[in-house]
Amino acid sequence: MRRVALFVDAGYFWVQATYIVHRQRLGRESITIDYLQLRAELIHLAQAQFPDADLLRVYWYDGPGTYGKTAGHQAIEDLDDFKLRLGTRNGVGDQKAVDGLIIADLISLAQSKSITDALLLSGDADLTPGVLAAQSMGIRVHLLTMGPAEATSPFLRAEADCKTHWEDDAVKRFVSAARSSSASGNSQQAMAVVPQAGQFPAEQINLADVAQITFDARSDQEKATIPEKGSLPQEIDRRLLRAGRDAAKRSLEDGEKRQLRAELRKVARNS
Repeated sequence: MRRVALFVDAGYFWVQATYIVHRQRLGRESITIDYLQLRAELIHLAQAQFPDADLLRVYWYDGPGTYGKTAGHQAIEDLDDFKLRLGTRNGVGDQKAVDGLIIADLISLAQSKSITDALLLSGDADLTPGVLAAQSMGIRVHLLTMGPAEATSPFLRAEADCKTHWEDDAVKRFVSAARSSSASGNSQQAMAVVPQAGQFPAEQINLADVAQITFDARSDQEKATIPEKGSLPQEIDRRLLRAGRDAAKRSLEDGEKRQLRAELRKVARNS
């Protein structure tokens, strides 16, 4: 008997969902989720991918809010067949341990033979080792992506057994612009505000500009240490993420951090 579990990287989901609605990277408060419709669409998609498999459950991985569970987390917990899995936050508010939870659950379910198939909604390269480990135990791992192609790691994509893209029109059946953010976003765009160097409106953060400013502030010796692939040097990464937080005036989502790092590597490569 085949059984499938769904693994949702919520950080990736939220970043791509806001981009699909607004065509720019905004905070979670800029969109509204119809959670019942989200459940219906996600399970329908899984059934189409695995027509002869039973559903174990949907695992939803996220970091906690500033004061623990958010209203969105509670909405996920209220859904049938969904299980909320929360990571942690460090001293500066960044989400931690979410990738580790996904990998641990993927491997544990594979080892116990609780599932034969996995559907992973993510674009994070850090999950690639977990995918490989599960596959070595006989699990087929299908990758579900959202948003622009560059938001998904080519390394993760290359290892997936099957790739499916969640089309924007399907996502918009359960995601819409929040009323307040839609109004303020339109007015900001109409004003055509041009930020000073190193300063960005909270809802108009340009990750490419943040990366360029961070790169320009580094010494030639530091610039030479930025790799084309893989992890950034710790000090440069710390300064980059701090610049992103300062520009956004909020903690960055995991997907924004990945994109910001990719932008810095692109700047270094083209310099």
